[in-house]
Amino acid sequence: MYSGSALEQSPYGHLLSPAQWQETADLFLRDACALLGLSMESPLTVAVNAGCVALPALLNIKQVMQQRQVSAVWNAKDELPIEIELGGDCRYHSVFACPILRQQVSDSNPPMKLVCGHVISRDALAKLAQGHKLKCPYSPT
Repeated sequence: MYSGSALEQSPYGHLLSPAQWQETADLFLRDACALLGLSMESPLTVAVNAGCVALPALLNIKQVMQQRQVSAVWNAKDELPIEIELGGDCRYHSVFACPILRQQVSDSNPPMKLVCGHVISRDALAKLAQGHKLKCPYSPT
């Protein structure tokens, strides 16, 4: 962009102010993150905020489960016994990169879960399956 001395005296001179450029950069960052389904906040901030929203419901369900003496149900599973709505602020599109091919998965190359629990892309799975025996490169078995 040409920013000669005459531009500062033009009707568009206010567009050269540092505050205007910062506002434009913030707007661009917000729109880019929204388009990609990512958070503008740091992952730690997002996790703390989600925890603050979920904590009252978790404490309530813990108390109810202790009163009904069914607390072992929560300890036996990998998921919560209730669904907690965190609101639209904590809803993002996850980005997963295959640890083998180091490529982001897509609709044409979706993530695939192996028997051992590790997740890789379908292309990586196809490469691993070319041999006689399919073995996860991260699991000893």
